[in-house]
Order: sequence, then C-alpha cells, then structure tokens
Amino acid sequence: MWYNVKNCVTIRLGDSMLPNRVIYSGKEYETIGFIKLNNGSFLILQNDNNIISLDLSKINLKLDLKFEIKEATKVEIILIDYIVEAIRNDIKNGKYQNKEELKKDIVDLNKYINTHPELLNNMKQLDFKDDVVDKTITGLLSYFDEVMSSAPLNLEGITSFKVNGKDYIKYKDENGQVKIMDDNVDNRNFVEQFKAKQNESKYFKQEDGKESALNIAEDMNKYQKTSVELEEVEDIKEPNVDLPTKAMQKYDERQDKDIVGNTETGVFYDENNDQILTAEKKDDKVIVSEVKEATHTEYNDGVTITTEQPSKIEYPPYNEEVVTQYLVANKSNKINIDAFINKYLYDFSVTQIEYLLNNYPLTQDQIAKLNSQKSSKFTLEQSSMTKEKPKVLVKKKDDKAAFVDTLLLSFIVGLVSGMYLVFLILIIMS
Repeated sequence: MWYNVKNCVTIRLGDSMLPNRVIYSGKEYETIGFIKLNNGSFLILQNDNNIISLDLSKINLKLDLKFEIKEATKVEIILIDYIVEAIRNDIKNGKYQNKEELKKDIVDLNKYINTHPELLNNMKQLDFKDDVVDKTITGLLSYFDEVMSSAPLNLEGITSFKVNGKDYIKYKDENGQVKIMDDNVDNRNFVEQFKAKQNESKYFKQEDGKESALNIAEDMNKYQKTSVELEEVEDIKEPNVDLPTKAMQKYDERQDKDIVGNTETGVFYDENNDQILTAEKKDDKVIVSEVKEATHTEYNDGVTITTEQPSKIEYPPYNEEVVTQYLVANKSNKINIDAFINKYLYDFSVTQIEYLLNNYPLTQDQIAKLNSQKSSKFTLEQSSMTKEKPKVLVKKKDDKAAFVDTLLLSFIVGLVSGMYLVFLILIIMS
C-alpha cells in the first residue's frame, strides 16, 4: 500500500511498520536502514548508488513505533550527513558485495550508536545550541571520525598454533568455552585478520576492545572459517580411535587432566591447564606433547593492539580552565596520564591535584609526586590568601561573546577526548 504525505514523499509501508519503499522528489528509493538518535529518527534510503537520509519528523506520517518521533537537532543532522557520506564512499570503494551486506552494516551502525551512551550523551550537550554547533563544525567532524572509525581491539586470550603442519586459531566464547577455528585458507596471521575484519562493521567497534575481538571471532567462526569440533576423549570410540588418540585417553587419566579433542585434526585441549596438546606416532612410540601458542604480542613486537593516546604529545601552555575541563572529560578514557602529569605537575592547582588523586588510576610514583606538589602548592596558596585583600567578582551582563566562549569550553572539551581539542579550544578562546 502506498501513502501520499507532505514534502513530495510517497511511502509504501512494510511489515515492520517502517516504509520499505519511498518516492522522494520523483525518485523511488528502497529503505535499507534506520537510525535512531536522542531526538531524530532517520530512514536511510538507496536508489542505485545514491544514498540519502529522510528525517521521519519531516514527513508527517503516523507510524506504530515504540518511541515518539521528535525533530532532529542540528548536531544530529550533521552526524547523519557524515554517516551517509561515509556509506557513499564505501559503495564507491566496492566495500559491499550485495545489498544485504549494506543493510547489515546499517543495522550494526544503529546498534553501535545506541549501545555507546557516551556518544549520545556528548551530542545531547549540544541540543538546540546551533550557534555552538556552527562554530565547532570542524571539531565535530573530527570527533565523529574518531569515534565512528576507530575502536580498541584487545586480542588478549586469542592465540594461534600449528598442529601437523596446519594452522588454527583458539579463543574462548562468552561462556568461557574454548573454540578452535581452522585457519588454513588465509596467509595472514590472526592479528592482521582481526584488524582487517574490524573495519567491516560497527558491530566490531565496541567501546570494550575484548567485546570487539569476541564479536569478530564469533563471526569468523560462524560465517568465514571451519570450526573444529571438540569431543570428550572418553566418548571417542572404536573404530575411529587411532594410536595417538588412545595415548591421549591414557594421558587423560593423569591427575588434574580433562581432555577434549578432535581425532581428524589431532588437536586436543586440556581444559584444566588451558593447554593445546597433540599426539603423534614416532617409530614404535606415541608421543604426547604440548603445543606452543602464538599471541598477539608476538606478532606485534610485544605491544597490545589498542587505540590509547600516543605517548608523545605536544601539549600547549597551561590554562587552568582548559586543564580542569580536560580532566573531567577524560576520567573514563585511556589517556597518557603520566605524560600529562609530568607536563603540568608544577602548574596544577590543589583542586586539580585532588581530582587526579580521587578519579584516576595512578602509580605510587605519580601519587607521591602529586602529594608533594599539593603540599607545596597548598602552602603557597595559603600564604598568598593572607596577603591579598578580598576581591568582588563583577559579572558582566549581555556579554554574548563571553557566553559563547563559555559554551564552547564546556561542550567541546566534553565532546572529544583527545589533546587536539585543547588546541582547538585555545584557538577559539584567543
């Protein structure tokens, strides 16, 4: 059924109560996705390689949805424009093999946005503050590019190993059960594979790097690689049991052993000791041996794959208000706090030092430095207060420029975690 509505839009409703076909400005589009933000709700539409977004609040159509359709704010429109442009570029670059892959990516994108409260909360700070949005458009785009394009990837607990000349990947699912994947159809190591896979979907770019890695592993195991099924050793019966497997059954009788395995591949796993095993016949003997597992650190010179702040940062001159806002905005983020403390240690106020001590995970050396500086600073501040006369703070009225600068400071620093924003703020306030 087709519906005629305002703004030159004709809509055909599907079973989901969202339109599955839209005629907009004389062209017919297929609905390929839906994105819900704090206020705005947008349909993502496709006509051949042309992708557009349609704000539901602009088409005046009553839909049986579980939420109220509100007018999108300017910052939300900017985000959607950013997303649509990114999708267009992905289509041009041949990322999607078919329409279903594109639809899945938008479903994952919507899930990503609505399971990352820090993104929506940061955007909410700019609701209906169009003057601030207009002034910070470059910073906003940089922010969206950072949070939507990069994410941590923690491969701790994921390993690769070789048995009988063949390659495998081992990981544990959300229930702690070991899963083994055949890795003989890709010439890249598992770290390179996981990093490449992460770029395929927002579903693989969660805030928690371990969650992202698990999502990638589960997707590979389900759709991309062959899963190696592991059976209890005592359940492996004749005539399929060869001599190495019998030896493994004997090995299982030892104390603190609980073995599962796969006779076809020769891969066995000791659940109690979290160790991959194998058995092979040599001459007239069967040798049971532990298998060496390669970790992500071995493939990356001992460095865990994350997106933490770089260790070398060019910090700007100290500004008390900017540093305070930066500390508040980043207490839940991974920043190079050691470099930050070393840069501003002798500039910090007593209040800033106390905030660091109470809100950041610090080493004993960092705590000692801050407490020492706090003691010195407190003595100086007390001495200064006894010499100075009380001052009366006079607040100017109708100072629009000062008001805009305050908003910029409050909202921009809260928006983006990254030292490049400190530079942006200093430029704006200069």
